[in-house]
Amino acid sequence: MKVQRISAEFRSQASVFGFGSALRAFALRAIQRVIDVKVLRALCISVVAPAFMELPVEMSADFLDDDTLRCMATEAKYDLTPEFLDEALSKGDECYAVVDGDQPVAYGWYARSPTPTSGGLRVQFDPAYVYMYKGLTLDAYRGRRLHAIGMTRALAAYQSRGYKGLVTYIEADNLTSLKSAHRMGYVDFGQIFVIRILGRYVTLRTPGCADFAFDVARTPASTP
Repeated sequence: MKVQRISAEFRSQASVFGFGSALRAFALRAIQRVIDVKVLRALCISVVAPAFMELPVEMSADFLDDDTLRCMATEAKYDLTPEFLDEALSKGDECYAVVDGDQPVAYGWYARSPTPTSGGLRVQFDPAYVYMYKGLTLDAYRGRRLHAIGMTRALAAYQSRGYKGLVTYIEADNLTSLKSAHRMGYVDFGQIFVIRILGRYVTLRTPGCADFAFDVARTPASTP
C-alpha cells in the first residue's frame, strides 16, 4: 500500500509540475531520509507584474504598524509571537499585508539586513535588494493569489525607495511555492546546499549566488 501511495503521489505531482521536477523532488526526499540536507533555490524578482498589482475592490494593502502587529500576535491564526516581533522590528524588518476591512488576511515580511533562519543560521544578501521571508495567507482567503499581490505591491513600494528588487529562497522540493513564485515573475539565480554533519551545519552555494551576495551562514554567535 505504501508503494501505491507513493506512486500515486508521484503521478499527481508529475501531472501538475512536470515529470522532471517531480522526479528531482522525490529524489531529494529520498536522500533526506539518509542525510540531513536541504537544497534551497535562490530567487530574485525585479520586474513588477501589472497582473498582480490589482487588489479585490473590498481590500487594501500597506505596511502594518507596530500596534497592529502586536494585536495580531495575540491570535494564533497569524503565526506571530511577541518574541518574533521583538527581533524583527528591532532590526527594522517590515510587514506588508493585504487587508480585508480591518483584518489582515495575507502578509509577508521584508528585511534589509542579515536575517536569522532555522538552525542558528542567517540569510545574507546584497543590500541593494530586500529579502522576503515568512509569508502567510489565512485559510479562508487561499486561492485568490493575495500573497502574490501583496508581494508584488511590496516590490513596487521598495523600488520606489531605490531598491533593485526582492530576493528569497524556497526549498527545492516545495514545488507548489516554486510554481507560484515563477508565475509572479521570480527567476532562479542559484542554489544553496545546507548539510548537517555531526550536529553542525555546512553550507555550499552555486556561483550565481555571488552576484547577489546571497548566502546562508552560521550566525556570529554560533561560529566557534
